[in-house]
Amino acid sequence: MSDWPDYLEEVAYSMRTQKQKSTGFTPYHLMFGCQHRPIDQDDMELEVEEEGLSPADESTDTSCSLEGLKRQEVHIKREEKVNAAQEKQTADYNRRKKKGSKIYDLSVGMHVLQSNLRNESRKGGKMEPKWTGPYKILDIDCNQRVALETVKNGKKLNKRVSYNQLRPYLHSQLHDARSAAGLEHGVVSTDTENLTRHQVKDGRVINSHPLLWTTMSPSCSGQSTLTE
Repeated sequence: MSDWPDYLEEVAYSMRTQKQKSTGFTPYHLMFGCQHRPIDQDDMELEVEEEGLSPADESTDTSCSLEGLKRQEVHIKREEKVNAAQEKQTADYNRRKKKGSKIYDLSVGMHVLQSNLRNESRKGGKMEPKWTGPYKILDIDCNQRVALETVKNGKKLNKRVSYNQLRPYLHSQLHDARSAAGLEHGVVSTDTENLTRHQVKDGRVINSHPLLWTTMSPSCSGQSTLTE
């Protein structure tokens, strides 16, 4: 689509003349202190709302004074509506927190996991891990955007991450003990008839035990899984 610049004016007009939920006014109204006129009325004369006044009779000082009062009233109402919207958002947050929703208090230096959004939006993403990491928090800005670096190699991520996409990374004592002992993750043999999990250390198998095929309940569509 090479002619998209031709539509910018109409798109911008549409956005400027849509009433915003938080303020209760359109951006046009907040800027100019009055409602916009429909496009098909651009050539019509302006209607003067104040009785007894007309563009010919109205002095410049009176006109500026009235416009100033209008804008002041509009911005007072806007501030009231914004405050009410913020109070509602705070109440909703506290209600979710009271119900036990997963809301975490994160701080600089903590190790966290990041939600894998590709898991939800990308075709075949369900096969990928739900969380990636761990990462270390470097900074949290005023917009709740978090700067991260990977714990493994200290590489900083190019983009900041939204606060609500993170959760604390909990260390496993068993995992730490295995890592300290130099044990690698279990390796599963590729022999489909005799599946075996091998525990490997320094490239040598030090422990092995078989894995058995079991069938899941019918409610799970008869899929099979592995048990040790």
